[in-house]
Amino acid sequence: MNHKERVLATLNHEQPDRVSMFYWGVPEFTEKMMNHLGFSDRDKMLEFLDVDFRWVEPAYIGPDLFQKKSELKKDIWGVEYKLTGRGDLKYWDIYKCPLQGITDPAALNDYPWPTIDLFDFSVLDKQVEKYRDYAIMTAPGYSSPGLFRVIQRLIGRENFLDVMMYHPRFFKGLLDRVSRFYEAYIEAFFAVTGNRVDFIRIADDFGAQSGLIISSDTWNEVIRPAYERFYEIPKKLGVKFYMHSCGGVRKLIPEFISIGAHVLDPIQTRAAGMSPEGLKKDFGSLITFCGALDEELLLRKATPARVKEGVKELLDMMAPGGGFILGPSHKLKVETPVENVIAMYEAAREWQYTK
Repeated sequence: MNHKERVLATLNHEQPDRVSMFYWGVPEFTEKMMNHLGFSDRDKMLEFLDVDFRWVEPAYIGPDLFQKKSELKKDIWGVEYKLTGRGDLKYWDIYKCPLQGITDPAALNDYPWPTIDLFDFSVLDKQVEKYRDYAIMTAPGYSSPGLFRVIQRLIGRENFLDVMMYHPRFFKGLLDRVSRFYEAYIEAFFAVTGNRVDFIRIADDFGAQSGLIISSDTWNEVIRPAYERFYEIPKKLGVKFYMHSCGGVRKLIPEFISIGAHVLDPIQTRAAGMSPEGLKKDFGSLITFCGALDEELLLRKATPARVKEGVKELLDMMAPGGGFILGPSHKLKVETPVENVIAMYEAAREWQYTK
């Protein structure tokens, strides 16, 4: 099997030649891993690890967003980030939320909202041809549509629920503008790629460690209609829906399935209701799970030998019958030992399905 065939067999709840594997890490960890392995590009690293997925995205052609002298950068939404930390443990942290403290809907009219003119979508053609033997996904970041995660950065995570509850007209204005951008982005993206991309990744965080952070009304009235619009064009092309949400989202899994999600990632197994055994038992025949290897305690703090034991325990539980893709339960952090991540992928290649 090639990488694409392996992943698609997994989604069909068939047992492939080996378990499918996914990679997700912060840029600083990926750079550390590449330096450790002696590789100069990400593809070589992924090939070494035998990862089955590749990401594609258009080229950003807008104004420079990085201020080298001040170690600041912006994203296309105007959110500012500052490089923090020391030595090898530096990372980008949110420095300024541009709409924090603002609740007047009129202010949204004058805000410099991004447009798809900031991107060159034509480069996608060569990317999808290059990765045709892999499971191809829209890249995390701008190419993974979302709503709440963008709005949280614009207004501040700590203000999010208050704004949603007490300033509904302002909040609806934010939703409309973010949705409008992504609907245009998706149309332009798939006009180039067609059905040569296997997955559209739609990403938001609806759960915390203790459970859901949104109500069923919010899901039904706000999120579901937007996600159905996001998936409309890819669905017609036969592209699969890869749903990302951190936290304890067990109660939303039937909703994810009902709007067409084929995969749920990243499965934070220590969050409420997210035990692998229960998820496999209740939903394992209806959706494919991706991730689930504990990133915080196992990958960051255990030994390589213990990581390998953890991989075997997880795969024994989740992989039989297909419907499971191994990966970390959250982005690999810069402080994660490289040896532990290598051990994760080694153990996955060594594990075998029983007939």
